[in-house]
Amino acid sequence: MKQDTSQLLGNDKLNAQYEKHLPRIKDGQLKIKKDQSLHDLSFTLRFKLNTLYISNCHQVSFQHAFSQTCCILHATKSKIKNLTGIDQNQQLKELLLSNNLIEDLTPLQTLTQLNTLSVGYNKIVDISGLNRLSNLKSLYLYNNSIENLNQIKNLYNLEILSINDNKITSLYGIQFLTHLKDIYAENNTITDLYGIQHLHDLHQLYLNKNKISDLSPLCGCSSLVTLQVSNNIITDISPLQHNTQLKYLSANENFINSFKVLNQLQSINLIFQYLGNQKEPSPLQINISNRIKSIFASRTSLEDVQQKQDFVSQLYYSSLSKLKFQMNIMTINQLNLSNCLLVFTSAEQVSQ
Repeated sequence: MKQDTSQLLGNDKLNAQYEKHLPRIKDGQLKIKKDQSLHDLSFTLRFKLNTLYISNCHQVSFQHAFSQTCCILHATKSKIKNLTGIDQNQQLKELLLSNNLIEDLTPLQTLTQLNTLSVGYNKIVDISGLNRLSNLKSLYLYNNSIENLNQIKNLYNLEILSINDNKITSLYGIQFLTHLKDIYAENNTITDLYGIQHLHDLHQLYLNKNKISDLSPLCGCSSLVTLQVSNNIITDISPLQHNTQLKYLSANENFINSFKVLNQLQSINLIFQYLGNQKEPSPLQINISNRIKSIFASRTSLEDVQQKQDFVSQLYYSSLSKLKFQMNIMTINQLNLSNCLLVFTSAEQVSQ
C-alpha cells in the first residue's frame, strides 16, 4: 500500500523542505535521494516505516527522534560523526553505518534488538560500546583502527565477524563467541590464534596478510570448510590433518615446502588447492589425495607431484621453475602448463 507523502507532510517549513524530495512510501520503505541535508529526521515520525534509506546524504543527525517503527536503517557514506540520539529508536534490528566518520559507538549500547551492524570504514578504535548487544549475529568492523577483540566477548550469538584491515595482533576474546561460523580477519598483524580452537562451528576463516606461523589452534575447528592463510609466515601445515571437513585451502606466499600431509587426510575434499608464490624456491612436494579435483600453482618449484589415483580433472601450473609429476594425464579435462621450464611425465602412464 502506498502513502502519498504530499498529503501527510503538511505545510510547515520543515516538511516543505523535504516534500519535493520524498518518493512515495511503498511497503513501509522510504528512500531519500542522495545529497540531501538531513539534520532533522523528525519528519519520518509521520510515517509507519519499516526501512529508512538515507545513504549518500549529508549533515545527517540523530538528535531528533525519527520513525519509531523503523527496524532497518541504512546510512552509509553520509559523513556521520555523531550517533547521539540514535538510541531513541529501540526497534532497530539492522543498522548500516559504513563509510562515515564515526569514532564513538557508545550511543549504540542500548540498541539490544540489533542483529546486524556494519560500521566498516570509520575511525573506530574502541568497541566497548558494543558489549551489550548480545543479539547481534552479524558484525562488520572492517577498515578501522581496532586493536583487540576482548571488548566484544559478550556477543555470544555472533555468527559472522568481519575485522579485515584493522590493527589486531591477537584473536584473544574470540573463544567466547562459540557460535561464529564466518571470520574475516585479513590484513591485520595477527600472530596468535589462541582461542580459535573453541570455535567448533566455524566454517570459513580468512586470515590472509597477517603474521601467523602456528596453525595448531585450528585443530579444534572441526567444522572448518574454507581456510585462507596466504601471505603469512607458515612453514608447517601438518596441524590441518585434524580438519577433516576442510575443502578449500589457499596458502600462497608462505614458507611451506611440503603438502604431503594432505595425503593423510582420508576424508578431506580439497576441490581447490592454491599453492602458488612460495617465498622460498625450495622444491614443493605434494602427494595428491584421490579426493583433490583441482590444483593451482604458480611461480614456485614443484619437484615431486605424485598421484596414486586418477581423480584430478583440472591442473593449472604456470611459471614454474621446475615441475615433475607422475599421473595419468589422459584423465585430465583441463591442463595449463604455461611458462613452465621443465615438465617431466611418465611415458608409461601417458600411454595408458
